[in-house]
Amino acid sequence: MADFFDIELRFFNALKKRNICVWYQPQVDMRTGSPRGAEALVRWKREDGGFMEPACFVPVLERLGIIERLDEEVLRIVCQDIRETKQRQISFGPVAVNLSRLHANRAGKAEHFKEIIEKYGVQMEEVSFEITETAEKYAGNKVMTEFADCMQERGFRIAMDDYGMGGSALRLLQESHFDILKLDRHFVSRIGDPRTDIILDSTITMASRLGLEVVAEGVETREQIQFLLRHQCFLGQGYYYSRPLDRERYIRWRKAAVQAHHP
Repeated sequence: MADFFDIELRFFNALKKRNICVWYQPQVDMRTGSPRGAEALVRWKREDGGFMEPACFVPVLERLGIIERLDEEVLRIVCQDIRETKQRQISFGPVAVNLSRLHANRAGKAEHFKEIIEKYGVQMEEVSFEITETAEKYAGNKVMTEFADCMQERGFRIAMDDYGMGGSALRLLQESHFDILKLDRHFVSRIGDPRTDIILDSTITMASRLGLEVVAEGVETREQIQFLLRHQCFLGQGYYYSRPLDRERYIRWRKAAVQAHHP
């Protein structure tokens, strides 16, 4: 527990010093290669100038029950980046922000997120939220359904993240009206395996019939893109297009991508 308390103290110190950073992984229309937005990915800047990966601190912050402070800081940074970029007359694109499972158990969270967005003058369509499928395991199916519905009532688009990696995906899809389904990189990386191909084909077809937009994570090869396009999945993110980028590099990537497809 000593290490946990040490990380807790360092985390609140990092918040004060603004050492929590957001990088952006572009999302792309795979039919054309044109940019469609980005997913916000958190980074913790160390004292030596390097960055700590989320896997090193997110599970600890969840165990300590303070992961919500991290999510709110990420949302604040995203809104600030969108506002400042618009002030420079540059299009930033919509950004997807990840939410911890713990938010579902807190009353008034949807309204609080809306207040943060409005404070920065950001439009509702400029931010969406991703809730991991496995969140249902911890929050309870009814609680997750009510939370997702509450977020949508306030105008937010909601994605089910890491689809296929939990245990109650179909039930959650049945009871919650998500807008977006994200195919986990575990399945995308195994495209070409006959069983995986069948699973992805049926999942994309099901999502389409439910009216969900489908986004593939972890796209790394042309063969994966061709498979996904053949099966009517048009949006993707991954190293084939770009690694996560800090704000200024993301802006440069986005401007170059827009110019390449709209000269």
